[in-house]
Parts: sequence; structure tokens; C-alpha cells
Amino acid sequence: MPFNYLLTNLLVDIPNAVGAVFLDEEGETIECVTRHAQPYEMKVEGAYHSIFMRRFRDAVARGNSAGLRRYAMVFDQLVTLTEILPDGYYVVLVMDRNGSQAVARHHLRNAARIIARELA
Repeated sequence: MPFNYLLTNLLVDIPNAVGAVFLDEEGETIECVTRHAQPYEMKVEGAYHSIFMRRFRDAVARGNSAGLRRYAMVFDQLVTLTEILPDGYYVVLVMDRNGSQAVARHHLRNAARIIARELA
């Protein structure tokens, strides 16, 4: 299944979504879709999350936790939701803060499951 189709469906299913980006373990964009932002801005946002993930993974490893599967970052106007996939891949969804995070998480998790199956 094409990754662009899955990411585009996120924008359809989540009205307040700004964009979504699927990245590899190095923070390189594999696929990106956006509603308002420039594609370059979404790619940069995704790359920053590779830095965040490394920091979070270090903290999780020091705390002897089971592992990091997802995280959210809430800012003044935007929210980013990240789902971590096998082999270091991950998907980042950027949405307006006034949107439903619960709805967004649901759709993002479903898309992440499908992407993970495609990667296997």
C-alpha cells in the first residue's frame, strides 16, 4: 500500500491535521503530506523528531522502562503526535491544538499499524 495514500487519509480523517510525515531512523523523509505548511517545513519538523526520539530513548533506557512506542508534544498552537515503528521508522502527525487529540491518536495508530505491516 502506498505510504502517500495512508498519510493523505490521515488529513482526511483528522480535520485539524496540518500534515504528516513518515521518516526513517536517520530522520530522512520517506513520504510527506501537508495541508497548510510547505513540504519542506514538514520534513524539517520530522527530522527534529529524530533528535527528540534519541533523547527520549536514552531517558527510557536509563529508567529501565519497557520502551518508547509513542509520544506527544503540545505547543501554543500546534500538537505533534509521533508513532514509533519497527527498525527506527516513525510517523509524525502535526495538528492544530484545538483539534481532538484522541481522534488523531486513533487514526494515527491505525495508519502506523498498516505501515508497520508494510515494512515487515
